[in-house]
Amino acid sequence: MKIVIIGSGNIATFFSKKFFIGGHEIVQVISATNEHAQELAQNFKCDYSANLSDINHEADIYLLAIKDDIVTEIIQEINFHQKIVIHTAGSLTLDQIANASANIGSIWCMYSINKNHLPNRENIPLIINASNNETLNVIRRLSETISTAIFSLTDEQKMKAHLAAVFANNFANHMFTIGQDILQNEEISFDLLIPLIENTVEKLTYTSPDKLQTGPAIRNDELTIAKHLDLLKNEADTKEIYTLLTKAIQKKYGC
Repeated sequence: MKIVIIGSGNIATFFSKKFFIGGHEIVQVISATNEHAQELAQNFKCDYSANLSDINHEADIYLLAIKDDIVTEIIQEINFHQKIVIHTAGSLTLDQIANASANIGSIWCMYSINKNHLPNRENIPLIINASNNETLNVIRRLSETISTAIFSLTDEQKMKAHLAAVFANNFANHMFTIGQDILQNEEISFDLLIPLIENTVEKLTYTSPDKLQTGPAIRNDELTIAKHLDLLKNEADTKEIYTLLTKAIQKKYGC
C-alpha cells in the first residue's frame, strides 16, 4: 500500500520504517520543517515537504503521527478524498477525526518509543480501532508489520488503557525520579535501585501486581511510616505523595 506519513518524530519514524520493511511504499513525509521531513524521507527515497498543501493525493493511507492536539487541526486543512486516515494518539477518539474521512482508524502504540533507539521486540502492544470493519482489517494487516501483539478495542476501552498506562509508566517513572532525588541528596548513586526495579518488573511476568505488594504500608508498620514522614518533613509534595500512596495501599488490602 502507498502511505503518506504526516509527522517525523518517534512514532512516525518507528511506524514508517516498519511499514517499509513490511513491503509497503512510503510515498511522502510531511513534517513541520523541511529538515525533519527530509531526514525521515531519505530512508525511503521518497518525496517530502513542510507544507500540507503539497500532500500527495494518490496514497492509500494517511498516517497522522503527530501530537494529539494538532491532529484535529490538521484534518481541517486536508481533503483526504475518503482514503484511510489513521491517527496514532492514545487520547483521541474516532469521533474527533470523523470529518477527515468515512474510513478512519487508529493505531496506538502502548510503548515508549525513541527514534534514535528503536526497539527490536516483536510483541509491542498495538491498540487498534476503526470506523468500519473493512478499514479495521486493513489497519490490522498494517499493524502486523509492526508487532505480534495487536488488540482491537473500542474508544472507551482505549481511553481506559491509556489511563492505565499513565499510572503504570508515567507515574511509576516519577516514583523512580523521587527515589533518585532522595538518593542524590545523600550523594548515593541511583544504580542502587536498579536491581530492585528490575526484580519488581521481572516478577510481573509470572504473577499479577496485586499479589506482589510489599513494604511498610501493607505491613501496617506505623513506626517505619512515621520515620519516613519525618524524613520528608521539609518536602511537602513528596510527603503528601507518600501519605496518599500509603493510605491507598492500606485501603486496597484492608490494613
